[in-house]
Amino acid sequence: MKARLLSQKGYKPGNAPGALDAPEGALDPVAQIICYDPENLEEIEFTSIDDIPALLKKWPLVWINVSGLADVGLIEQLGIQFGIHPLALEDVVHIPQRAKVEEFENCLFAVFRMAVIQNDAHALEQVSLFLGKNFVLTFQERPGDVFEPIRERIRKGRPRIRMARPDYLVYALMDAVVDGYFPVLELYSDRLDALEERILNNPTQKMMEEVYRIKRELQLLRHCIWPLREAVGNLTSGEHGLVNPETALFLRDCQDHVIQVLDILENYRERISGLTDLYLSSISNKMNEVMKVLTIIATIFMPLGFLAGIYGMNFDTESPYNMPELSSPIGYPILLSVMALVGIGMLLYFKNLGWLGGGNKKKP
Repeated sequence: MKARLLSQKGYKPGNAPGALDAPEGALDPVAQIICYDPENLEEIEFTSIDDIPALLKKWPLVWINVSGLADVGLIEQLGIQFGIHPLALEDVVHIPQRAKVEEFENCLFAVFRMAVIQNDAHALEQVSLFLGKNFVLTFQERPGDVFEPIRERIRKGRPRIRMARPDYLVYALMDAVVDGYFPVLELYSDRLDALEERILNNPTQKMMEEVYRIKRELQLLRHCIWPLREAVGNLTSGEHGLVNPETALFLRDCQDHVIQVLDILENYRERISGLTDLYLSSISNKMNEVMKVLTIIATIFMPLGFLAGIYGMNFDTESPYNMPELSSPIGYPILLSVMALVGIGMLLYFKNLGWLGGGNKKKP
């Protein structure tokens, strides 16, 4: 599937602001609810929107994760339940969006791209996140994410995450998304190493096509991660009071991880440019080797052709100025021997110059 950057395929111009249309190819939603406090934990399979008010009253933190965006009715109901602005819900279903953080009356809205490794390749999907006083609401395009370690930490009762406020859970989720880019970058590092070795050994046109394909993919990753640096920083600013100062320290560490990812991406972009130069240099060297061999062959046959041309002229054998050995019965073998000696002598001379298989490499 060809990755899209910021274009919204299937978007209908002229729609009213806040209108929700399921994205093309969207999957049916699968909702998961995790409620916890420092001592207790409850995982609930989502059945009805009517169960949410009781959960919000009972638990200090409710995390609802929805995987699949085909049911816009469910998204609208969740928006009404949590008091989410329709424009924010519109960004949830209009994919892909540029990474950003927006502040609304009763919640913070963040949207970013998540990289997931699938079958030795990576896939990008949009994650939308809402942070409220006692809830975290996340939307994904499809099942499968990098949040499973977060769920395991909650299930095992790790005190830092179980005793923290919802803002720390948001930090943990965003940090998992950012750290999920590092395995993807490792895949590209291996691909670049293998491609560099192949270009050095035997450069072909297909390798250049792969270079440009990797270049486009790295450009897409950069466009996904670059605005996330600003988005993470925006979480710590504002007067919403939903992010306490202690969590702001962790978010700054997350922002450092974003910068590390960007630095690695810039390094890979430079390597891609270097591979392009390496390919052109290898092709040029290969062409020079071919031209050198052809030149040597032509040079060897030049004196041989000269001798053959001289003795191929039609002269009278009775003339006192006849060619040497023209009438001799062994003239033909003598001429062939001279031509062979000339050719072998030139080959030895070229080898001594280092033009053939090394040698002393003396300057001519």
